[in-house]
Amino acid sequence: MKSVLRLIAGLFAIVVLVVVALAAYLAFLFDANDYRDQLVSTVKAQTGRDLTLNGPIKLSLFPWLGFSIGAAELGNAPGFSDRPFASLASAEARVKLLPLVGGNVEIDRVTMNGLQLSLERRKDGQTNWADFGQGKEAPAPESTSSSGDEDRGATGALSVGGIDVTDAAVRWTDAMAGTDYLLNQVDFSTGSIEPAEPFDFKGGFDFSVSQPAANGRLGFSGQATLDTEQQKYTLRQMRFELNAEGAGLPGGKIEAGALADVVADLNAGTLSVGNMNVKLYDLLISGGLNVEGLRDSPNYSGRIEIDGFNPRALMASMGLDAPATANAERLKRARLSANVSGTAQSMKLSNLAGSLDDSEISGSLEVANFSRQALSFDLSINQLDVDSYLPPSTAAPETAPKPGEGAGAGGATKPLDLRGPAVKGRLRVGALKVSGLNMSQVDTGVALSNGKLTLTPKAALYGGRLDADVGVLAQGKTEQLSLNGGVSGVAIGGLLRDLTAKPERLTGTGNVSMNLAGRGLGGAALRSTLDGSVRLVLKDGAVKGVNVAQFLREAQARLQGSNADTAQGAQQTDFSDMSATVSLGGGVARNSDLSLRSPLLRVSGEGQANLVKETIDYLVKASVVGTLTGQGGKSLDDVRGVTVPVRVGGTFAAPTYRLDVEALLKEAAGARLEEQKAKVKEQVDQKVEEVREKAKDQIKDELKKGLEGLFK
Repeated sequence: MKSVLRLIAGLFAIVVLVVVALAAYLAFLFDANDYRDQLVSTVKAQTGRDLTLNGPIKLSLFPWLGFSIGAAELGNAPGFSDRPFASLASAEARVKLLPLVGGNVEIDRVTMNGLQLSLERRKDGQTNWADFGQGKEAPAPESTSSSGDEDRGATGALSVGGIDVTDAAVRWTDAMAGTDYLLNQVDFSTGSIEPAEPFDFKGGFDFSVSQPAANGRLGFSGQATLDTEQQKYTLRQMRFELNAEGAGLPGGKIEAGALADVVADLNAGTLSVGNMNVKLYDLLISGGLNVEGLRDSPNYSGRIEIDGFNPRALMASMGLDAPATANAERLKRARLSANVSGTAQSMKLSNLAGSLDDSEISGSLEVANFSRQALSFDLSINQLDVDSYLPPSTAAPETAPKPGEGAGAGGATKPLDLRGPAVKGRLRVGALKVSGLNMSQVDTGVALSNGKLTLTPKAALYGGRLDADVGVLAQGKTEQLSLNGGVSGVAIGGLLRDLTAKPERLTGTGNVSMNLAGRGLGGAALRSTLDGSVRLVLKDGAVKGVNVAQFLREAQARLQGSNADTAQGAQQTDFSDMSATVSLGGGVARNSDLSLRSPLLRVSGEGQANLVKETIDYLVKASVVGTLTGQGGKSLDDVRGVTVPVRVGGTFAAPTYRLDVEALLKEAAGARLEEQKAKVKEQVDQKVEEVREKAKDQIKDELKKGLEGLFK
């Protein structure tokens, strides 16, 4: 054994002596600058580019095997700019010689100063580095039976004293995309790099880009661990700091920072980002992310949290105008947290919890396929006041539409096109206010496919229920709208009062059902194309703004040739039940089956309303079936049995009511004629009966006399 050790020690001593002797020879007799022309020629032959060496080349062999080079540049490819493809002010690298004998690589600090790299792409898509792969092909390596793991094991440890890159620059000019990017003042330095041992690093660079127009500086630092044998790479306390400004940035400037731990295990195909904290404008974002399947099918999962922020302040810092809202305190408080998962083509937010002002939001949201825009969601909101987020209403005075004009008339808008996205979801709201209406227990299904949007809202409102089916077909042409369903058991007065923000003109409890279709999403276009029917059935209510009983008194006064008394009682007509069917078509709503009943009155009606011009032409027919005596009014016996016509006209905003005197007189005259006919008929019938009775008596008397004569 000792002889073996002596042999190894002798061989090692011989190797050292040979290396020292070779180093001495090269140091005194070898000059690398003697090969400058040969190096230039070789580069020209291999790349077709000119290599210019303006500085000296130095070579050292012991105890370091190293080189240093002065100023040098490599020319650009033909057909590109005159800028050199790459240039260098100076560079130096050294490797310890003796550790190489044992298979280890110990590199002293590597320095590089003034590296300038110019990358270009022409309009035809050709790049100025593509020709590097077109040189003489290297011979194929001989096949061996050793595995990759064995190859890695044969390589000794690699250590580097550190890396220093200073005053570097990289330019990317893309004529095909019309963009120009520049990174300059690039600095990068590290501590001593040992296998599987942590080392510090830091760096940064100035940048300038044309699209979007911006310039600034990005700095970074952290602690890295490189375990090449296990293919595991770690970055701890990785920190980024960004300061930029320019017309292409939201708000003209941006200050951002990020801190995270990153671990990549290439053998396992995993990547994790932990302890992540990001500050962007006024947003504070935290969380973590885990990625698996890096080599074949990457998928990720993690959690993200956005601390409370002020959306209005955020939009202001980004140079955006916050929308004006009816409630100026809206869009001032928001937060969000969720579990996030997905693949390169999908993303899902689950266990979502967030808030916007007074609304608490929970549920899930998923994009199943980015390219197909396939979105699904299941969201719940405790309360939402939609009206408070709408633009504030103007204080302009209301005016009735002029003849021939309708509210909402205006220029045509570009048709809505919903083709592309595919959406399926469910939205539940505990308490909802929209268009003045207050609803609770709202549960709405949402589906969108091939430009067809379907909504199925269900809700509790005004003591009843809403159950409807709304469809919108929007494929880049005039939209097609359908509405089916309605409300049941609702207090119609409160609903109308909140919907119109005006005193209600109709009260009662009942049902409203609809079966409608139309084209366009608003204004005169929709009103002129609405087609279908609306059915109304109410109980125990009143029609406000018109007192039918007063019109009956006026009718009686006209028939008596006197003046009607001043209006008595409330300007409304009470009813125990009311029903009507409205048919729509051609911009006109028609009704012919109005039925309103009360213990006092029977009311029917027929007519139409122009939905575009907003005008009314309707005839109400009322008749007395009871008495008003005892209710502050005189007896209406003179109009009992007479149908009293009331003409309704004007506009939707200002309806008018008047007694149709001409029709009343015709009705009264006809009634009196019928009454006289009935009296005459009664008198005739009475006379006939009297004659018949007399004839009977006479016949009896004659028969009696005849019989008496026979028996005498």
